Amino acid sequence: MEAVVLVSFGVPENLQMRQVPDPSPGQDEVLLRVQACGVCFHDVINRRGDLPRTNVPAILGHEAAGQVIEVGSGVEGWSVGDRAATLQRLHCGDCRHCSGGRNSLCKEDTRFFGEEIPGGYADYMVAPVAGLGRVPQEVEWPVAATACCTSGTAVHVVRTRGRVQRGETVLITGASGGVGMQAVQLARHDGARVIAVTSSERKVDVLREAGAHEVVVSGDLDFSRQVRDLTGEGADVALEIVGSLTFEQSMRALAPGGRLVVVGNLKTQSVAINPGLVIVKELEIRGAYATTREELGQAFELFATGALRPWVSEVLPLSDAWRAHQRLEARDVTGRLVLTPDH
Repeated sequence: MEAVVLVSFGVPENLQMRQVPDPSPGQDEVLLRVQACGVCFHDVINRRGDLPRTNVPAILGHEAAGQVIEVGSGVEGWSVGDRAATLQRLHCGDCRHCSGGRNSLCKEDTRFFGEEIPGGYADYMVAPVAGLGRVPQEVEWPVAATACCTSGTAVHVVRTRGRVQRGETVLITGASGGVGMQAVQLARHDGARVIAVTSSERKVDVLREAGAHEVVVSGDLDFSRQVRDLTGEGADVALEIVGSLTFEQSMRALAPGGRLVVVGNLKTQSVAINPGLVIVKELEIRGAYATTREELGQAFELFATGALRPWVSEVLPLSDAWRAHQRLEARDVTGRLVLTPDH
């Protein structure tokens, strides 16, 4: 089969089209004919070599959707012809975290598509069924591929971890990316006042179209005072998608009793926290990791009702994976880029 192989960590050009052996499913696995695969900034971080569980050569891509064409031994509930999309990571289903509905905290099976498991930058991929969700018939493949990591993550951060309530003010950094565009829509749908932060004046109109009440353009990422000027006391919830580059500003932009939900860290750097600020304002810092199968189902329901609009900005051939990475690094993308193989 054809696949885009990361031959060594580093520049986008290290993503190269290669002929590799066709995979076959093992115990509790199915073989998918990949129909589409989203390109996430997580893939860029992985390509740079900043995720320690990936070894090269590697096939990246954790946002894959496709049709089941072969079923391995021991698989129940999946058949040839079923439509499936990958969750970001696996879980065991039996530990106390999984039993309590916190699948993303599972430590028994922590494998991640595109890292330990070859991902969707390929014609075919093997997927353990523990890492799959079902795709409704009416959902197009590019939308299905990106739904988990964009819309499902928005459900996870806005509802599950952020617990955003009607009437609250929500600040969203990295708002023009795949997760950000979905979070803007969902927070507004759920009755919040939405303030989107972007570094580019070019992205203001599309963020307003997505539902942002206010858009703060901050090329130097120094936006906390602007947010406080807009709100008085600050935001009730900050969805931190950028991470270390904007973490301190998001903290300072919070109102007393505010909640910071950290879901991204594009530079994979550490941050300094002023404990006094956390203490006197009684702030909460919450992590948000991976979408559950149930949250993916919620995302598809939100599509069906029209509450969320999928924001696939462009569909590219698989061979253009390196160009997609270049564009992401140049911040030249609004929404999500998707790769499609030539079967």
